[in-house]
Amino acid sequence: MHILHQNTIYKHTALISILIVGLASCQQGELDLRDDFIGSDSYTALIDTVTIQMSTFRSDSVVSSSTGSALIGHIHHKLLGGQEAKSYFTMSYPNDLSWDTEKQVFDSLLVVLKPNGYYIGDTIADAEYHVHRVNETISSDDGYYYSTNSFSYDEMPIASKSFHPSPGKGNELTIRLNDSFAKEIIDFVNEYKNHTDKSTLFKEQFKGLAFTCDTNTTRSAIGYSSGDESAIFRFYSHKVGIEKEEIVDELGIDGTLTQFNHFYSNDKTVKYNQLDNRKTLLREQNADNMTVLQNGSGLQFRIDFPTINNLLELKAQGHIVKAELRIKPNMEVMTIKDLPPTLYIGDIYRANEIWGYLSDSNGNTLSSSLVIDYIYQEDTYYTFDITYYLNSRLLEPVVDIDRGLVITLPDNVGSSYSWLAANGKTSGNNPSELLLYYYYYDTE
Repeated sequence: MHILHQNTIYKHTALISILIVGLASCQQGELDLRDDFIGSDSYTALIDTVTIQMSTFRSDSVVSSSTGSALIGHIHHKLLGGQEAKSYFTMSYPNDLSWDTEKQVFDSLLVVLKPNGYYIGDTIADAEYHVHRVNETISSDDGYYYSTNSFSYDEMPIASKSFHPSPGKGNELTIRLNDSFAKEIIDFVNEYKNHTDKSTLFKEQFKGLAFTCDTNTTRSAIGYSSGDESAIFRFYSHKVGIEKEEIVDELGIDGTLTQFNHFYSNDKTVKYNQLDNRKTLLREQNADNMTVLQNGSGLQFRIDFPTINNLLELKAQGHIVKAELRIKPNMEVMTIKDLPPTLYIGDIYRANEIWGYLSDSNGNTLSSSLVIDYIYQEDTYYTFDITYYLNSRLLEPVVDIDRGLVITLPDNVGSSYSWLAANGKTSGNNPSELLLYYYYYDTE
């Protein structure tokens, strides 16, 4: 992550002066200045030959399993309206649970969730969670579960709890499950403990749990660790004898491979929420000159270069010494706290197929630097050095205008609601832009 502090708004003329004096700071391999540069007719200029076009699309393959984080809750997003996150767990046979049917007495069964520190929304308002019993076999053809996957569950919950959210690490959320559900598990263990196929039979009877919330009262979404030792059942019981013996058994619900999150946007009148497949583009001009990026919901945005072929006409006159892509957040709807620390940039083709992520000259994944204007917030932006990318595009036999760039978030894609609203090139207020510095040869 690279965060730069900026309190002064720099003009393009200043940037050009800095560039001419300090061109050695450009990406290695992109600039080749000879000793006779000074005093010649060669010069570097900021040109507007290539424009950018920004659009939003929705990825239909956001993997939300094996993230290690269960996201539960409901938020009201400034742009996207109501959004709900549910979490599904499958259940495994409790091998470590033994029961003395003659002396042991059941007291209660709790499900225990441990916050992992991630949250979004209003945690001042109380939240209400429900635990439902899944009645459909949770299965996947490719071994993955996606943010759009869901499975049916009983409408009547086996547990509910209203509480004040405490999303910090080190806390526990405990929800007491119905006694009848707990006793059903105990009865199964007693009946099948010596059965060779008890694990399969258990999954047939106990297909899983779905954690939901009351969307009328809950105003936050909170992440919980979903590993075997984090999301657990806690059985309380005692044995009757000369003295009462208290017993506590802690058992994992299931492994991380069979927990996943389901994301749903309630307000279908919002244009971004109407994107229902990867191939559909919502251009900035049709969305208040903005594009939106969000984990969970799968919103991403692409950047195209409709006039990139104009550079071919300049190839004989010089070459690109620096290409800086600046993504400008819409600070009218975002706050500094909302800003993701890092963005990634990738290669995307027609039908929004992502080919891979860009690398720098050292082979490292190319990430953004974030410049924050803390005083006025008018010149806050993410910056990418795409010099190598554009120069390589000009070496193509045919420069394809259907090939562009995609902007994504690097982490927690299937387990968070991290987001970014960016101004498009057509925005009248602080638009995103491509700064293209071109070195013109001395042809005389």
